Amino acid sequence: MLSRLLALLGLLGLLSTAPAVAQVNVVPASGLITNILRVPTYTAVSVGLVPAASATDIFCISPGTAKSISVRQVIISGTAGTAITTPFVLYRRASLDTGGTAATGLALPVAGVHSTNDPASGATLTAYTANPTIVDSSPTALGALLVDLPVTTAAGGNTEVTRTFGTGVDFFNKGLDLQKNTTQQLCVNLNGASVSSGVLAISMTWQEQ
Repeated sequence: MLSRLLALLGLLGLLSTAPAVAQVNVVPASGLITNILRVPTYTAVSVGLVPAASATDIFCISPGTAKSISVRQVIISGTAGTAITTPFVLYRRASLDTGGTAATGLALPVAGVHSTNDPASGATLTAYTANPTIVDSSPTALGALLVDLPVTTAAGGNTEVTRTFGTGVDFFNKGLDLQKNTTQQLCVNLNGASVSSGVLAISMTWQEQ
């Protein structure tokens, strides 16, 4: 009995001098990430988009007044009456396009939230079937996607090109950012190409905070 008591007292003494295993409010070392914030994420698609002849901007997104936008992924595919390989350029513009003819139906992109617990998107989205007037004469080119558009009736479907900004798991790297309370917009531009009987599908994913 005495030996058990002595052993228990020794264990209590050891515990009182040992460092705590569970600590609260510990300040991590500089550069150490202790949490990943899940930012509201959205996707909008344009299906069956028929571009104008000598097409310029065909799909644009701009931020609202409440939150900035960080575009994370753009996917482009489609078909044409005559097979063509053409670049789709991503431009960040300082001024909003005007005029043009907006697409309708499934070709008009609508923001869809990834998590139903998040608020609706504050972004404005447009796809064009007739060229808009481009106000910004000195945009910033942020990407060029060379896309093969096969003949509509060809077997095997079409070619899909994806461009991702930031890693696919954590998005730690910055995306293509558009600041709130500005007239900035990001546009997919066909660089003046004419796609004979073209039918395009464009998907864009972004985050807001």
